[in-house]
Amino acid sequence: MKKIYTLFAAALAVTGTATAQQLPNGTFDGEWETCYPNAGTDAVGTQPTCWGASNVFQMMSFELVTQGTDRTSSDGNAHSVHMNNTFCGLAFLQIGAAAPAYITLGDAWNYGDYQDLNSENDASDGGSYGGVEFTFRPDAITLWVKRTHATSADAGTVNANEKATVLVYSWKGETTSKVGIGLDMSNTGGTIIDMPNRDKDVLGMITDGVTKSDDFELISQSENYIEGNLTEWTQLTYPIEYLSENEPEMLNIVIASSDYFNRPNLGVNNTLDVDDVTLVYYSTLSALTIGGNEIALSNDTYNYEGTGSLPTSADEVVATTKSQFATADVEIDNAASTVTITVTNQGGADIDGKTSHTYVITYPAAAEATQYTGYLNIEMMGNQLATNQEATVEITDNGNGTCTFSLPNFSLGGSASMGDIVVENVTMTEADGTTTYTGSVKGLSLAEGQIIADVELNGTIDANGTVDFVINVTWNGIPIYVTFTSDPTSSVANIDANGTAIYGTTGAIAINGYTGTASIYGITGQLLKSVPVDGNALINIDGGIYIVHIDGTTAKVLVK
Repeated sequence: MKKIYTLFAAALAVTGTATAQQLPNGTFDGEWETCYPNAGTDAVGTQPTCWGASNVFQMMSFELVTQGTDRTSSDGNAHSVHMNNTFCGLAFLQIGAAAPAYITLGDAWNYGDYQDLNSENDASDGGSYGGVEFTFRPDAITLWVKRTHATSADAGTVNANEKATVLVYSWKGETTSKVGIGLDMSNTGGTIIDMPNRDKDVLGMITDGVTKSDDFELISQSENYIEGNLTEWTQLTYPIEYLSENEPEMLNIVIASSDYFNRPNLGVNNTLDVDDVTLVYYSTLSALTIGGNEIALSNDTYNYEGTGSLPTSADEVVATTKSQFATADVEIDNAASTVTITVTNQGGADIDGKTSHTYVITYPAAAEATQYTGYLNIEMMGNQLATNQEATVEITDNGNGTCTFSLPNFSLGGSASMGDIVVENVTMTEADGTTTYTGSVKGLSLAEGQIIADVELNGTIDANGTVDFVINVTWNGIPIYVTFTSDPTSSVANIDANGTAIYGTTGAIAINGYTGTASIYGITGQLLKSVPVDGNALINIDGGIYIVHIDGTTAKVLVK
């Protein structure tokens, strides 16, 4: 492991772990350091500080990794990395082989099998070993790349379909295996070293001859490929899969202009440019459901309109974070009618550079109920259970032509309360200053679930504020007729100066002491019936509210 990696990890330890780790020199800027292939003494070009490059020294020097132009800056200290799969040898004599260009957070190594070069027995190989000390769990890696494929070459094999590679993995413990490096001129296997944490050993691709410490465990991995040409800088983001809940100790990243683990696919002069490599710690949501209603989330949007009503408990909010390591805190503000969800990650940067994001879901402000005091009349199976019993009803205007009607603490006369009669989505229709209410509910639970009833609601509130409602409750086929009025005479009897009485009863309108024609109108003014009356009459009609006209007298009646 390079000394600077250890210094980087030590610096993080001093500053604490409140901020999640980021890659060392993921921008590749500043002075580059001398590259010594195979950790030897022969210098070949330079490599980004904190990164290893796959430059080659095998009797001759070959720079596969060089400084490129920075993606965004013209500063002389700003760079990208340019990688070019290169034929290493004497091209004009066709002696040599193509080598893959790549960078790594570990050390690059290569082995050249000179005796069997380009034959079926060619054992030439290379790769990466080691990495950086790392204890956090990023969700993804993002980087900017450009990619080209060569169509011809003086030496080596052209592959216009070769894939480039982005490899990320973390682990704990250590592996060791004996590996030959350098140029093997005598078929002896090269210079054999005990190689720690070789990529294929850590990833489990090679097991023979590999020694692992008792605590070794592969924690995460992400193997990704770039296909086709990318002539402009393009940002790519790849997720990291976690195989264990344990904390990693080491991290390695390999970015290659080749199909890294498939050497026969190597295409000479295929290039990859890379800049601004960053680990991503997500602090956003992937899904959100409130009160059973899904909120359709969009990228970079954090304010939404809620569906339904404001939840009363955080238990109704199901917030799924994009990161399995992030937290989501829920706050319900009844006064503001909002749900606020704050997503916080491990302290590292998300793609937009933030460590947390706040979602605000706004609901329509809850309407206040308007209370009306008045009197109840209740009849059940021919028995009058309540006459002009004082009561209060509540009407909450939903603002969309509907309301919620509530008769709190409903009881049958002097009995204990059976609960609230609540009818939601009651239709409101206004005409000539009078508002008509029509609604129903099926399966209303009363008496703590012992009574399941259906309710039909009809009523009016006129321009003077006079309230009249008919509330028909049906339980096990038994009708319970309930009327509510703010003026008890309006539902019991209308008596004119001549002694004529007009009132509503069960299923009929009663007229006493009148001879002539009675005209029956609906509450919205439509004529329903014209009936001759000779002294007394009982006019059968459905339950509801009606206007009766006789000889210049007008009466509003409730029929149960």
